[in-house]
Amino acid sequence: MQNTDSNITSQQTEHKKQPFLSKNTPLAIGAAILVLGSGVLGYTVGHRQGLTVVGFDADAEQLVDVVQKQKASLEGLNKSLNTAVQERDVAVSNSNDLYKALNQAREDKAQNDSMSLTYREVLRQRGGLSLTVQNLGVKSLPENAYEYQVDLVQVSPGKRRASGSVEIRLIRGTEVLVVPLEDNQFNFEDYERLTGRWTMPKGFVPQFIEVRLTGATPVIKRFSWARGAAVEAPSAFIAEIPQAEANAQ
Repeated sequence: MQNTDSNITSQQTEHKKQPFLSKNTPLAIGAAILVLGSGVLGYTVGHRQGLTVVGFDADAEQLVDVVQKQKASLEGLNKSLNTAVQERDVAVSNSNDLYKALNQAREDKAQNDSMSLTYREVLRQRGGLSLTVQNLGVKSLPENAYEYQVDLVQVSPGKRRASGSVEIRLIRGTEVLVVPLEDNQFNFEDYERLTGRWTMPKGFVPQFIEVRLTGATPVIKRFSWARGAAVEAPSAFIAEIPQAEANAQ
């Protein structure tokens, strides 16, 4: 009897276990699917995050490169700006210096004009100054060319104009060479400068240069063919004006 009861109890226990496994099979499958899905989802998310980090690093490197290029461009622009500012400052400084020099030249010219007017008036009161060659300058140029400068002056008490013609001669012994003048006519009241150029014949070295003025009163002045001393400063006082004979009209 006891054996029979034990067998019956074992069969009942086995019978109870079988329905539990058969009933929980879907649950086990669902759990397995859930675990597998979680693994796949974790792998996918991790893979995507890895790609995102790699892309961010690439974008950051590109951004740094762009910033460096812009920085270099800004440095170049700053240098150009500084150079332009310096050139502007130099130009302004030069312009100011030129403006000052121009004003000084105007003042000097006005002073000289005033002094010349004073001299002329004093000379008129003292009888005037007849037509004469005040200065003769000759400058050597390339290719055996020369440039002349003849300053004529006259101070007439009656303010009569001086008019006529001028001739320049080069003299060596008995040889006389007449210089062809671009303009040999003069017509002025107080002062006139005649300028021009000529070509010296090869081998001809003059001893004298002579200026002839033809007008109301002929004038002949001869100068040595040599370099003269430069005039350092004009007369500054009325007392230094040379006395002139009353031979001008």
